[in-house]
Amino acid sequence: MQGEDKNFHDLSNLEHLILDYNNLENEFLKNIGELTSLKVLSLQQCDINGTLPPTDWFKLKKLEELYLSRNEFEGPLPSSFVNMTSLRNLEISGNHFIGNFDSNLASLTSLEYFDFTGNQFEVPVSFTPFANLSKIKFIYGEGNRVVLDSQHSLQTWIPKFKLQKLIVSSTTETKSLPLPNFLLYQNNLTYIDLSGWKLEGDFPHWLLENNTKMTDALFRNCSFTGTFQLPMSPLPNIQTIDVSDNTVNGQIPSNNISSIYPNLQYLNLSGNNIQGSIPSELGQMSLLYLLDLSENQLSGKIPENILADGHPLQFLKLSNNMLEGPILNIPNGLETLILSHNRFTGRLPSNIFNSSVVLLDVSNNHLVGKLPSYVEKFSRLQGLYMSNNHFEGSIPIELAEPENLSHLDLSQNNLTGHVPSFANSNLQFIHLNNNHLSGLSKRMFNENSSLVMLDLSYNEISSKIQDMIQDLSYTRLNFLLLKGNHFIGDIPKQLCQLTDLSILDLSHNNFSGAIPNCLGKMPFEVKDPAELLQDFYHLIPEPDNRDGTERYELPNVQEKSNFTAKKRTDTYMGSILVYMSGIDLSHNKLKGNIPSELGNLTKIRTLNLSHNDLTGQIPATFSHLVQTESLDLSFNMLNGRIPPQLTTLTSLEVFSVAHNNLSCPTPEFKEQFSTFDESSYEGNPLLCGLPLPKSCNPPPIVIPNDSDTDEHYDSLVDMNFFCVSFVVSYTSALLVIATALYINPYWRQAWFYYMELVSMNCYYFIMDNCSKVFKI
Repeated sequence: MQGEDKNFHDLSNLEHLILDYNNLENEFLKNIGELTSLKVLSLQQCDINGTLPPTDWFKLKKLEELYLSRNEFEGPLPSSFVNMTSLRNLEISGNHFIGNFDSNLASLTSLEYFDFTGNQFEVPVSFTPFANLSKIKFIYGEGNRVVLDSQHSLQTWIPKFKLQKLIVSSTTETKSLPLPNFLLYQNNLTYIDLSGWKLEGDFPHWLLENNTKMTDALFRNCSFTGTFQLPMSPLPNIQTIDVSDNTVNGQIPSNNISSIYPNLQYLNLSGNNIQGSIPSELGQMSLLYLLDLSENQLSGKIPENILADGHPLQFLKLSNNMLEGPILNIPNGLETLILSHNRFTGRLPSNIFNSSVVLLDVSNNHLVGKLPSYVEKFSRLQGLYMSNNHFEGSIPIELAEPENLSHLDLSQNNLTGHVPSFANSNLQFIHLNNNHLSGLSKRMFNENSSLVMLDLSYNEISSKIQDMIQDLSYTRLNFLLLKGNHFIGDIPKQLCQLTDLSILDLSHNNFSGAIPNCLGKMPFEVKDPAELLQDFYHLIPEPDNRDGTERYELPNVQEKSNFTAKKRTDTYMGSILVYMSGIDLSHNKLKGNIPSELGNLTKIRTLNLSHNDLTGQIPATFSHLVQTESLDLSFNMLNGRIPPQLTTLTSLEVFSVAHNNLSCPTPEFKEQFSTFDESSYEGNPLLCGLPLPKSCNPPPIVIPNDSDTDEHYDSLVDMNFFCVSFVVSYTSALLVIATALYINPYWRQAWFYYMELVSMNCYYFIMDNCSKVFKI
């Protein structure tokens, strides 16, 4: 369908034209006005780019349905996009349209369904462009920008339409917007989503009371204040209420919430300032499958009936509150339980790993005891987060074997014993750092492992790592963190087989030997960040905006890692971790030269070789580390000159060669190197130049120039002093030799013997040469 302009003269009676998923050009639409009988035009996902042609759209008087979604259109709607008075359905979502609707919409008087999702329109908060659309019922506009228009002062306009769905979750640059006045006159709404609007005032409870047919009310991140009040009468149709990320305060109503919302399925009040306890009446809501009260100031215990058997609850998130007490038994059917960052105490219930649990997060509490070892045979467990508690004992092998488990975090506890074998697991992320583990299992991983991250930092493991690295060579490992243990031996060359590595941290161990040259042949970059990022999140179900089905969008738990760069330890999370790359071999006993091949690591962000016993010179190839932000070679025994080519490294923020044996001038004091102070070079006595106080220029030699001096002072040496010194020294030497020969007869005999031998040799040498010259 590519090529020249199309002529539609012979198709004037055509009523339906559907060309979805073809590859069309913008030219195709230039004569579309000739299809005067057209009722349906669908050009979805046809890769059409550019602006919508200013063709004779107004001639399409009979057009009832127009679908232009998921193309590459840009710019504003053309001024000719008017007077299509029969148009009922208009869908232009998934493009790059900009501007406002102006008068375009006003003439589309039959419009019932309008979807402009995923564009860059400016939607006035007053909604005045929709004022004349008496038949409009469905408006979808997620992802556009809401603006405060000048006409909003006209608060008295009464809309002619009765909306059923208004879904315009959007962004706004205005700090505070008034709630649209036209909503006061709506009573047929079944679905409303104003998420992202920065609206003024309290949560609009009256909006729910006025629209008794409402099924879904979403007001995420709307800046609402006030309390979460209940309507005066029951709303049996409401299924979803989301008021997350506002500043709602007060308490959750505890008297009759189950009777006011008898069919509520989804309640999200997270990210507010709600206080008090969790009402036990929430446990009486027989259809509630998702409850998110996280990031509030709730206290007290979890009501027993919320976690009672038979309750339909599938998702419960109570993290980041002040809840306390023990964690009760987990009912069958609960899939996601997130209780992190609270004050829960006691031991975990024995059925914590029942067959229905998919994600369990009890991290950052005060839980004690040993880890439960019983995992049901058909476990669905995918994510287990139990960090920063007081668990003790060994890690049960059963926790390393669930078939579906991909994320395991047992860090920051008091676990002891060996790291279990993960040869029978499908784990992708393993966090066992900050425990008291002392050894490794013989076979850690198998050839089918899909491991992405292994963090064993800050334990007490003292073995060699050759066998584990050999097992890891089968994986697609991206992050290997072994910092702060007692590992010994050489860094194995098999490490270079881990070609997917982006972060390698072997610091603060007892590694010895040389740095393997082959490290410089590794890419140290994530090959496909988007693919890896998908593994970094466990997701929360959210009702779909169209048909009420579930979709999975909101990030819940992000994978993270601590890594030292720029002389400080940072926690890298989610997408930031994906794009981080670095090598840290500091605080070991490594010897030998720094391999010049490390200069090939052009994608690396940080390189730390400090506090070792490295010798030789700094490789000039380090000038190729163009993306490096931190380079630390301090506290070694490096010598020679700092390569002047390093001044081309414009990304450097931290640079240190302190406490070595370097000499000669420092690199030229320009660009990034003009930002480094004396501490970057201290401890090198033979270094000179800025920013050190020691100058590299020798002091000038001053020659006397007195008019009273004579020619004897033309020389820099005092000749009288030289003559006296020479005579005294020569005399002293003769006296010392004579005294030694007088005292020691053996030396005296040898002296005369060698003197006689020398004189005889000289005599015969002269006689032989003279006889040849004079032919004697």
